Amino acid sequence: MKQEFITIREKETTARIQASQVQAVRIKDITKKGVRVYQDGKIGIAGIVGDTEDSVLLQEAVTNLEAGIEYPFPLSKDLKDHRSYGGPIAAQEVVNEAEAILAVLRDEFPDFSFSEFVAANEIEYSMRNSEGLDLKYQDAYFNITLILKEKATANLFDGALVCGSRRFEREKFLSFNREFLAAYRNKVELPEGEKLPVFTLGADAPLEFIGRALNGERYAKGGSLFSGRLGEQLFSERITIELNRDPLLKGSPFFDAEGVVLPNDRLAVFEAGKLVNVLTDKKTALLYDLPHTGAATGGYDDVPTIDGAHGRSLAFKTDAQDIAAALKGQPAIFAFMASGGDFTADGSYATPVQVAFLFDGKRIIGKLPEFAMRSHLDKMLGEDYIGTFDNTVFYLGDLPSQLQGYYMTIDR
Repeated sequence: MKQEFITIREKETTARIQASQVQAVRIKDITKKGVRVYQDGKIGIAGIVGDTEDSVLLQEAVTNLEAGIEYPFPLSKDLKDHRSYGGPIAAQEVVNEAEAILAVLRDEFPDFSFSEFVAANEIEYSMRNSEGLDLKYQDAYFNITLILKEKATANLFDGALVCGSRRFEREKFLSFNREFLAAYRNKVELPEGEKLPVFTLGADAPLEFIGRALNGERYAKGGSLFSGRLGEQLFSERITIELNRDPLLKGSPFFDAEGVVLPNDRLAVFEAGKLVNVLTDKKTALLYDLPHTGAATGGYDDVPTIDGAHGRSLAFKTDAQDIAAALKGQPAIFAFMASGGDFTADGSYATPVQVAFLFDGKRIIGKLPEFAMRSHLDKMLGEDYIGTFDNTVFYLGDLPSQLQGYYMTIDR
């Protein structure tokens, strides 16, 4: 009988903030443990929240083999890989940073109120089995979200100051957000034109849709926009999208739920705009005769599956350098908060934009009124694609980020 052990420890120190004041400090330190056993093509699983002895969970997992859940796939094996990206962060340091930031914001921006949290997150995620697999990922970083509200408005919120950093630099955070809030105070009008260049921080919306469409089972059954199109040129030749598990980029484990580690932590799914891979776990690859791409998802106490969301594991490769040069003097929009929209099954996209700024490629100039924007995935990543740029404009901490631009139809 083969055995596999998963342990997740998450420690979070959070300074809760209301009305620009620290209201409470909370510390969570949670351990989750899961055990999987494999015998005669079946899997038994047991899991618990708490630091229970492995032997107790092992006995329960063996009992759960009687459920008859099939898993006739080889285990990942013969690999030891331990990685650590950040050390412990003291609770007092979190409080000190929160108080120092808020003191400046209260003094310099009394027309705004700030709420939500300043936190430190520490995580350790390990997976080991009786076949020689021994993986461990450790990390720690500051995570700041300060929801801002203009006191003069009746809105529940008007934006946010955000930062994620393994080595938080307060002065950089304050320097950028002084510029951000100054631009927020400067109300400007939308540029003329029906179709305008729009930049977003990251590419969450298209990647979430693409992640669903790349699900290997959905692809094989014909339910994906990409079904039957493997090898076709679908997007701009400048575009490469990868299944990317580099912790320096993602701040998450470098292995999937089946203990698969990708070469160099990444695998192209679109290369030069061409669909070259779909997302599969061991079961989906075998069942539908597709290449195995190490995309299993699932909790510490779940059977590995391909059914989870994959957008967060995908990333565009940077393909352009100078936003201002790409714009050639044309005013652009930086869409900072756009919620309530989505892609339809055929790839059409529309969303309201709650917070946006006039943007010249180097800095934000002023806050725009609310509007809506729309397009189609084929256009956004085809004829209307401007590029994916490393973010050197907005200070959001030392976790890497990108800006992505396309021409969008603007509904005023």
